[in-house]
Amino acid sequence: MPTDRLPRERLVPSAFLAARSWREWKTRASCALWGHHVDNHVFEQATTRSRHCRCGSEYLREDGSLTHVRHTLSCFLGHHVYKRLIDRDACHEYVCVQCGHPLLYPADADPYTSAVQFPKKVRYLCGIFGHRVTLAASRDGCSEYACHCGHSFLKPGGAMATIRHPLSCTLRGHWIRFVTSRAGFAEYVCETCGHPFCFADARAPHDRGN
Repeated sequence: MPTDRLPRERLVPSAFLAARSWREWKTRASCALWGHHVDNHVFEQATTRSRHCRCGSEYLREDGSLTHVRHTLSCFLGHHVYKRLIDRDACHEYVCVQCGHPLLYPADADPYTSAVQFPKKVRYLCGIFGHRVTLAASRDGCSEYACHCGHSFLKPGGAMATIRHPLSCTLRGHWIRFVTSRAGFAEYVCETCGHPFCFADARAPHDRGN
């Protein structure tokens, strides 16, 4: 993952002027403040690689540029619904069918190994006190860590034992850039906290890999 800070996507005033209704203006203003909406259900139905938010902006490019994405409150306050994405690096990886949040468990310590799809609530204690992590893999120029709750992180360099979400990510969402593709999904990572996301590519096969 490149470490140089890249220019962030900005919603320029002309985008607001182009809004044709009050409702459209509010949608664009909301995305500018809280981040763009993401939904794997929508991405799975797409017919092109180009992605567009409901505010009309093109986003989630794969050229290294950054996209500001919001929290999916139904997942954060309710629960995620996960399905198996891929088996890799002696781990089982899952992805939320709506917001793209991944889970990563060692293959020999996976509590959901026999599940096809399952709900799981956010572990708020980890969010408050920090995720106690262990190294899961080294890939894409980063160290990949996983918490016992399943939350994974991609971080450049150094050994880490605890990872906390900074306040900026908790309140405003994440600034993410493309990392790699696997099993029919495109992976992005937050440049601030290392939180990964996996978004469906409708044109690619979604078979489980190894």
